[in-house]
Amino acid sequence: MEVLVKKKILYVDDEYPNRITFQITYRSDLDVVLADSADQAMNILKESNDIEVVISDLRMPGKSGLDLVKEAKSKYPEIKFCLLTGFDMTPEIQEYLNDKTLHHYFRKPFDRSEILNAITN
Repeated sequence: MEVLVKKKILYVDDEYPNRITFQITYRSDLDVVLADSADQAMNILKESNDIEVVISDLRMPGKSGLDLVKEAKSKYPEIKFCLLTGFDMTPEIQEYLNDKTLHHYFRKPFDRSEILNAITN
């Protein structure tokens, strides 16, 4: 019998309810690790070698989601980075998508199947 290994993803959001909602939404499909800041996310990435996708909120205290992507992508080029935000597309986000620094941009409230399709395909 084939054992299905769940993709391991890191979800970064400074708001606790958002983190828990995301984790509960995807618990049957993905192995979700949570971080509440860009700095915590970087520490998790340093300790884990099996995270395939990082999905981050855009606006957080301290470093933004784009700051995290910029810093982490240079150290972990094999990981796919995505933004999940309630804010509209900006020229900077579009530039990151165009140069493949960002794999995907999602809007809050998130669509479960849109995110799942984007990160499993």
